[in-house]
Amino acid sequence: MRTVYPTGTTLYKPDACFGGYTIIFGGLSVKLVDMNGRIANQWRLDTSVHSHGTDRTHLLKNGHILVSRGGMTSTDGMVEEYDWGGNLVWQYFPEGTNPHHRLMGPHHDVWRKENGNTLLICREAVPEEYLKQVRNPLWQNQTICGDTILEVNPAGELVWEWNSHGHLDINHYRLVASPGWHAGPDNSTVVDWTHVNTVRELPENQWSDQGDQRFRPGNVMISPRQLDTVYIIDRDSGDIVWEYGGDYFGGLSGQHEPYMIPKGCPGAGNVMIFDNGASPWKDLGHAGMSYVLEVNPMTKELVWVYNDGLRFHSTYTSSAQRLPNGNTLICEAAARRVFEVTPECKTVWEYVGCGCRSYRYGYDYCPQTAALGLPNEVSVTPPKDLRIPPDAPLD
Repeated sequence: MRTVYPTGTTLYKPDACFGGYTIIFGGLSVKLVDMNGRIANQWRLDTSVHSHGTDRTHLLKNGHILVSRGGMTSTDGMVEEYDWGGNLVWQYFPEGTNPHHRLMGPHHDVWRKENGNTLLICREAVPEEYLKQVRNPLWQNQTICGDTILEVNPAGELVWEWNSHGHLDINHYRLVASPGWHAGPDNSTVVDWTHVNTVRELPENQWSDQGDQRFRPGNVMISPRQLDTVYIIDRDSGDIVWEYGGDYFGGLSGQHEPYMIPKGCPGAGNVMIFDNGASPWKDLGHAGMSYVLEVNPMTKELVWVYNDGLRFHSTYTSSAQRLPNGNTLICEAAARRVFEVTPECKTVWEYVGCGCRSYRYGYDYCPQTAALGLPNEVSVTPPKDLRIPPDAPLD
């Protein structure tokens, strides 16, 4: 971690950055900070039902936040929406998310679609008839959990469902890491087969405009971490229509946060991925190193890469977001660090003290942020004699 200050904004070059507010979340707290790290708004999650912290938080266009709370082994997770003032205005519990039903509570991600519906991820035990296909002897006679994607409307009605066991090969898994044992809802041991950590609706894009139905807006992109692969699901048929495992230093390894860059941002239509480097046995080039990849989905060629060698690594969580000015916001969660880099990979902003993922929103993103007016932006430069040069030797 290249910083000389413990927390807050440690580096800021206003003229080189995309100004806005960055959402920082962890535990029961969510805050929106300006470029100098000052809090513009803060939310405290409701604890009347349970005390789970947030897995994911997104700022919505109406100034509300959408939150997923729970975890991989939670049976009482939920999705919630809070208004700008911190009031709980919407809540969804997936039907049957308790130890006696097939689904376990939401985990890792939630996404508000353009039509107002909400996408979320739940764990689900693979049904008995699919377990007959298992070839790995270590998996036989075990409870194997995949993931189910749900779409619900504002009234909480289920309008679409997709499950991993019905569309993915149960014998496709990361050889060493897939057992990933977790305690089940009844304290049994289960196999964490897919571990989907991201769900996104595809935005309008040039590929669909040109007639490629694989990239039709509304199709769903998911990231099963344990499979080291990103998939696009056809919303109508449920079929997998696109996948990417990569080949940069052995391919994806425990990736997070894949999404298609929306129109209006440089690289629109390309797919950004935070490639964690979670399994060093794939390639020594991935041992202790993470990468941010920008991929052309048509050719699957790399368009842009952020690679800072051993200085940059987060085994789990983390995110990357293309900004409207062409810069990229990167959350290196293991270091609790979020930073902005130029296309030339020069760091122009850094904040220390973030949670598992972070996102930047323009000052006028919603009526509430626009009403705040432009904050006073003050450049921040670490003392010259304390900064670590990029080519400094590593111990």
